[in-house]
Amino acid sequence: MKRIHTISGKSDLKPNYFAISADSRNVISNAHSNRSSKEQYETVKFWDLLTGNLVKTVDFRHDCVNVTAYETWLLGTVYNADVILRLNLGSDDFDLIVDAAPSHLPDLKSNVTSLAASLYEPIIACGAQPGEIAVYNLLAKPIGTDGYAKILPAQQFISEHSSSNSSVLISPDSNFLLSQTLNRGFHQLWNISTGELIRTFNISSFGLAEYLSISHTGQLLACGSFSEKIRVWDVYSGEIIYSLDGDLPATMSIDGKLLAYCNCEMKIVVWDIESNQEFCTSSESSAKIERIALSPDGKWLASYNQNQNIDIWSVL
Repeated sequence: MKRIHTISGKSDLKPNYFAISADSRNVISNAHSNRSSKEQYETVKFWDLLTGNLVKTVDFRHDCVNVTAYETWLLGTVYNADVILRLNLGSDDFDLIVDAAPSHLPDLKSNVTSLAASLYEPIIACGAQPGEIAVYNLLAKPIGTDGYAKILPAQQFISEHSSSNSSVLISPDSNFLLSQTLNRGFHQLWNISTGELIRTFNISSFGLAEYLSISHTGQLLACGSFSEKIRVWDVYSGEIIYSLDGDLPATMSIDGKLLAYCNCEMKIVVWDIESNQEFCTSSESSAKIERIALSPDGKWLASYNQNQNIDIWSVL
């Protein structure tokens, strides 16, 4: 694995979004975003993987952010608000999606606590209090407005393990949703199109899922960390496929062929899941790695470290 670019910057906030675009061309993150008086992120930046150059900066004040469907939309949440901010990156048109955190109890205010987006489809999922999840198709016709915001039809999921700290992940084929209630310790796997709850299982046996992949055999794989081990498991069967010495951050390629994680020497290890052997390891460990991302084609890796540098690596 060869480091080809280092991007330096400075920010008061660590990035909470760090990804490589669906077309494997750009690093997209709110790294190096200035802090406002409300401690919100103010920008989202796009860097070219091949050159390391800054492609564009989007002014977009937010708490959580995500990009979906080949960089068509930039989605964000704002603290203490039940709306999703939607920016069309092609036209710069901006609107709001209301009821992004629908509540079934009229006296209980719900707020969006997590946001996930599909790489290839115009689908987003919002986790909210208390254990509610809403899935939206961004191309759906609005069913109404709330003065200033559009109301989109939603597929709603209600977790029996209610939690105010839920996280959500959408599978690469956009067919499945994995919700995780952190303080109750449960995963729940849902069929997005039907709303069916497929499986509930305990986080303590596996770890917190950081990423979902689908292998060439159709296995839905998750990776996460548990007891200083990086684990890869089959979400359907619960079978733990690998348990390797390592630590977060961890991620996989979308086809489930490669696993990337950090070892005790603060180096990035790329593991070949299919052959069960190390594929490559970064040669330098100047600072603790805090975020990593693999490109969908498996050729690139981006990392963000404690020195606030973004490194771009060639994997192949």
